[in-house]
Amino acid sequence: MRIALITIGALATALFALWEIGMAYPVAWWLYLTLSIMFAAALIRPVPVRSQLTSIGVLVAILAVIAVLYCVEWTTRKPFLRDLALVRVGMTEAEVRNIMGRYMEGTGWPASPFDTSSNTSTLFIVGSSSQYSTTTSPSGEMVIRNSLVFRHSTDGAFNSDLGIVSLSSGRVVRVEFSPD
Repeated sequence: MRIALITIGALATALFALWEIGMAYPVAWWLYLTLSIMFAAALIRPVPVRSQLTSIGVLVAILAVIAVLYCVEWTTRKPFLRDLALVRVGMTEAEVRNIMGRYMEGTGWPASPFDTSSNTSTLFIVGSSSQYSTTTSPSGEMVIRNSLVFRHSTDGAFNSDLGIVSLSSGRVVRVEFSPD
């Protein structure tokens, strides 16, 4: 049983590291807590502490790795997603701006060159069923109607990560992340 828990824990740790570092998606805190408890259950036995100092040392090292994975902001996406997760349905526009104020606002995308008949078009979010009505700002940037849009980076890997906060009557009705 102990070997199975350690094996599952090691695989989960590798998967979380890949998710956090390789794919730039933060893993939920409760998954790290579950992983920590799993390792503790596998390594600590109900015997005197002196007889399991090696196991305790290994557990401390594993918990340090887990803490580093959780706490280090590997990319700018991690704090952005954490802040975006704080935005809740029913919040006011001012409350959203207070949370997301340190990020760039706007899509950063030029308006569609294919839409010459009117000043509106539709943006479809790949991987979801979401679609948004768009228009063109005076500066030529695509604007999502009735929404606040935030970005965290101009780096090519993340420059189209959009946090879209849809509003109705000045209140949040939907929060969505559209990855680059």
